[in-house]
Amino acid sequence: MPIGVLEWIKNGGLVLYACFKAFLPLPSLEVVLIPLILKNPDGWLLYALEGAVGTAVGGWIGYQIARQAQQAVLRKFASEKQIAAGKELMDRYGVLAVFIGGVTPIPDFLLAYLAGMTQMALIPFLLSDGTARLLRSVLIGWCIRSLGYVVDIERWGTVISLVTIAWLLLRWARSDE
Repeated sequence: MPIGVLEWIKNGGLVLYACFKAFLPLPSLEVVLIPLILKNPDGWLLYALEGAVGTAVGGWIGYQIARQAQQAVLRKFASEKQIAAGKELMDRYGVLAVFIGGVTPIPDFLLAYLAGMTQMALIPFLLSDGTARLLRSVLIGWCIRSLGYVVDIERWGTVISLVTIAWLLLRWARSDE
């Protein structure tokens, strides 16, 4: 990732990216979070908090979109069978499904759309989703910062970042299949 892009993200773009990726099918937050933390390990907690705040705001937007549009939005990203399975999980487990989905690599926008489509109560959704995303961002941030103490980041940081970004982008590209 070019340094200019990292500087833009570091100066507030991380919140914006996290917001958009919470209701649009964009690559995972880790694609930008990991290089930022590798470049500035002392900022790991701030980056994790910015990512969590952006994701929470974006989750609210996705929730509102799905609440109004219902299944029309999800049909762009999932089959009827997948929508039915997601709806069943949301109906059965509610905020627990949102929390578990929030700490796993399940795309954010799907959780927000499912919660809005199933008319889940907004405040419990936001609390569950926000808490899960915060925990995930803090855990990833702490792990990457800690990795910097084990690995010579000056020497291997760029390679680690590029391999991680390539792996995440490949995973994201394959998720569309």
